[in-house]
Amino acid sequence: MAVVTMQPSDETTKGASQAGQLSQVSQTNRANRANRTNQANQANQANQANQANQANQANQANQANQANQANQGPGKLARLREHLSPRTVTLLVSSLATLACGAVLFTLPVPYVLETPGPTADTLGERDGQELIQIDQAPSHPVTGQLLLTTVGAYGADPGSLSVIQLVKGYFDPDDALLPYDVLYPRDSTAEEREQLSAQQMESSQSTATAAAFHYLGLAVDVLVDDPQTDSAKAALQTGDRLVSVAGTPISDYADLKAVLAATEPGAPVDVVVERAGRQVAVSVTTVRPDSGGGALLGVTVAFDFPVEVKFGVADIGGPSAGSMFALGIIDKLGDVDLAAGHVIAGTGTVDPAGVIGAIGGIEQKMIAAKRDGAEVFLAPEANCAEVVGHEPPGLQVIKVASLDDAVAALADVAAGSAGDAPACSP
Repeated sequence: MAVVTMQPSDETTKGASQAGQLSQVSQTNRANRANRTNQANQANQANQANQANQANQANQANQANQANQANQGPGKLARLREHLSPRTVTLLVSSLATLACGAVLFTLPVPYVLETPGPTADTLGERDGQELIQIDQAPSHPVTGQLLLTTVGAYGADPGSLSVIQLVKGYFDPDDALLPYDVLYPRDSTAEEREQLSAQQMESSQSTATAAAFHYLGLAVDVLVDDPQTDSAKAALQTGDRLVSVAGTPISDYADLKAVLAATEPGAPVDVVVERAGRQVAVSVTTVRPDSGGGALLGVTVAFDFPVEVKFGVADIGGPSAGSMFALGIIDKLGDVDLAAGHVIAGTGTVDPAGVIGAIGGIEQKMIAAKRDGAEVFLAPEANCAEVVGHEPPGLQVIKVASLDDAVAALADVAAGSAGDAPACSP
């Protein structure tokens, strides 16, 4: 059997070579792709690891920042907001705003005056080391007990100086009283003018109280022309003239002058005799009508020349309402009777030189002050009785008086243990 050996042709050899080459190329490509994939995976893993590391660092930084804010304080509010609903936050903000507005409102001034029970002072005693009534004459009897003048504290005397919070306090405090500013003071007056007027009223009340006390004790008091005010008075009278007689009636004190003028028709001329520069001068003066009440006026203001000098040690109290208690203090010191007789007596009221006691303001606060400072009895002007009834402090006997005569008689009842017989205010 014959064996034939076949040699590959060039084409076959070429094809095989190409196939081998293709195979090698394919293997190389697969190797390259595998390598690139591996590199991509490694890069991706590195990137993910880097991102994870950055995220971890950011998270740690954020936690550290939050911890730092929590330690500093504001973070507490931030965490609180996270737990509060928007409605609650709005409510809290509104409440804080309301409180702020309320705080401002309560400091705003209001056009009222707040009256409170003020201090009292013993007209028979001393204040700040100084006698309230100083008379250069030894008393004829031991002075016992107390005669208290009473006062009212006023807040808001300067326009708009009373705040809302003070007003609210005064409204709910039964011991206090609120009054419109214009009821007590002229709106256009200055603080200096009000203080000056109050001081003038106090000085005038001391002078009239002395005249009234001397009249009660029967001591003569010269009545002097202080300031002629009408044309007729200016033409006939001079400052310093001592009134000797009016319409033929001798003038030994103010009560005499008051009685004569009360019986005179307003506008009628009256004969007046004065002592001027050591000699008597006769003139005629046309009288005028008073703003209220009957009788006539001479058209002058008057001053007094007292036979005994009386001084007062009151520097920080103003107004005219202490007049009646000053007069009683002078009567006690100059007279023969111990008016207080060991009791604590308080009171108030204006007084004119003839001894008539008039109405005052703030009597409710004055009664409270009297009771607070130990008074047993309170002398109230009869003209104030409408304000007294129903407001008497428990344990304080209130006696109505219209004159110094009434007041002295009431104190005699107290000294005798029969104060229950003294007249009281009635509805």
